[in-house]
Amino acid sequence: MNTADPEVTESPASLAALWTLVLLILVALTVAAFLIIRNIVGDTAPPFTIGEVPRDSRLYLRSTPRPAGVLHLAGSGSNIPLTRALADSFHTKHPEAHVVVFNSIGDAGGVSAAYDDVIDLGLVSRPLSEPEAALNLFVTPYARVPVVFAVHLGVPDESISVAALADIYAGTKTTWRDGTPIVVLQRPRGDASHLAVAAASPEFAAASDAAYRASRWRVVDSDQAMQEALSLTPGSVGLFDLGVLVLQRLSVRPLLIDGIAASEASVQSGRYPFAKDLAFVSVEEPAGLALELLRHVNGEESRRLMRSSGYIPLPEDQ
Repeated sequence: MNTADPEVTESPASLAALWTLVLLILVALTVAAFLIIRNIVGDTAPPFTIGEVPRDSRLYLRSTPRPAGVLHLAGSGSNIPLTRALADSFHTKHPEAHVVVFNSIGDAGGVSAAYDDVIDLGLVSRPLSEPEAALNLFVTPYARVPVVFAVHLGVPDESISVAALADIYAGTKTTWRDGTPIVVLQRPRGDASHLAVAAASPEFAAASDAAYRASRWRVVDSDQAMQEALSLTPGSVGLFDLGVLVLQRLSVRPLLIDGIAASEASVQSGRYPFAKDLAFVSVEEPAGLALELLRHVNGEESRRLMRSSGYIPLPEDQ
């Protein structure tokens, strides 16, 4: 007679319940670990992506460490080519100093990053908005740059009127003089070049705004993307900075406006209507290495560099 115990087996329902319990425990442990790590490290989102910085922000209270001999600059893409050229010439005279100019984070990003104390100097290419002005940042203009309507090298037209530009953006003028279709490339709303042209031409402002609302034209997010799109798209036209075209020797061409070329003389006299100012912003009055950089930017060597690259040095009375 067999007296051994019968084999004990688990039912499928029992196994399913056991595995469900195990999975719940693992999920709970994962969530707990995430919360503990986040509590230690903090929110890793870059502060300059936050629209409004609380007054009790750790960065606003100026707890960000500053490496000796290093300056951090960031902001509008319009400023970057010139600012990098100026930083290079500053480093030649001050080899012990290191000026880091980050890739574009936009005007608003530059203001917020400066206010957060993430960087030493923010870069802006438009007037500060009312909320930005309320932050009481120090604003130091250093260059004015003509805004041009740049076209693909195959476009036959050399000059265009302001009225015709408004017609192009309104979609009523659709071809160049040889019949080539016009391809308009816009930057996002709030772009400094669009704001500068809109401020000088109410007709263009209305046409551009209507084009945004109708999603009529392709919107290009960055200077680099605009450069590539203009150089590769036959018949294309878009707003660009004269200084960037000259400094980077881009394969696009600026149109004359009513027969007037963009230059220091034509901008300062008002005959060429479109320009914008580039400026540094800082949460405190610049001192130390930042002040040394600003002095270099205002020096005669830097002013010659600006003029040779299509920029107009500021202030004008030096």
